Amino acid sequence: MNATSPGIGRRPLLTLLALTGAAALVRPGRAAAATTATSTTVAGQELAAIAANPSFTFATDLAGTAGSGEASPIDAAYWLGTYEVTNAQYLEFVTDSGREAPPYWDGDTYPDGKADHPVLTVSLDSATAYCAWLNAQADAEGWTFRLPTEAEWENAASGPDALTYPWGDKAGTSYSDLVLISNYNYMAVCAAYELAEHGDELAAYTATGSDLYGQSFPISEILSIGSTGTVAGWNVTASRTGFIYTDVYDALTATGGYTTSVTAYPGGASADGVRDLCGNCWEWTTSVITATHGGEMGQQVNAIRGGSWYANLNSCTAVYRGEGRDPSGRYPTVGFRVAATGRTG
Repeated sequence: MNATSPGIGRRPLLTLLALTGAAALVRPGRAAAATTATSTTVAGQELAAIAANPSFTFATDLAGTAGSGEASPIDAAYWLGTYEVTNAQYLEFVTDSGREAPPYWDGDTYPDGKADHPVLTVSLDSATAYCAWLNAQADAEGWTFRLPTEAEWENAASGPDALTYPWGDKAGTSYSDLVLISNYNYMAVCAAYELAEHGDELAAYTATGSDLYGQSFPISEILSIGSTGTVAGWNVTASRTGFIYTDVYDALTATGGYTTSVTAYPGGASADGVRDLCGNCWEWTTSVITATHGGEMGQQVNAIRGGSWYANLNSCTAVYRGEGRDPSGRYPTVGFRVAATGRTG
């Protein structure tokens, strides 16, 4: 299988068209206005300067109640990775450190065509080790790499105007005539691709316990997308039906899911020029929370932020909270970006 494709023999149309700017069946939204953000590159990491915010307060509490978030002062300026850490960057670390490669890689390297996609299935422990490895690089002298706190993450994503999305207060997502316009990569991006390119093809239910186990249906009978980008038929938990219980989804996840290049969505940039703070992959933070959403509900876990290629549109905002994961776990939708302090940070 071509590893950039969502299934066997499938071309990576989304990624190619998003990067070339050609008319696409799924295309990024309008590019954000040029910013005057300060940036630098250290140890191969492009970093954006984020101002201190001593009055920072979360937009919501962990249950999602607007206006009830706790204060979490950010007293010092810091740097945040402009992009999520990519497969290619993580390969350097794996090669140098001998650390275990992600399970979706083919042997000791990432799938073809995914060099600039975010690395996934990296535990918090491994992400922390990656930061320590960066600190040991010769050109990192005077800098300290680490993972961001949840407050630092939201402060960077919402910006000085406390926006709902890094680019504004509206998602700007629409779907019509098999074309999705979006500023970020979430489940509708994958769904739109499947419907436009493979809607008449069959997907077989392969999940044990599915009410439809062994049966096959056209993808267009499984998935649908509303005009504002809502997706139906992705996951029906009670009956174990929906797209994620099919062989097409199995083939997709075998090579790291429907991620996109970290440069593919210029319209999703924050005021400081940071990309993919919504969608593509969830991102680890060092903050420990009691999860209020997902399979980890009620557990003490590390907060993850931003949503992913698998997530619905409600999860992919700058202010969505309550998701977390076990720090030792490796998850097919979770990656990370670095934070740093330095000589000018």
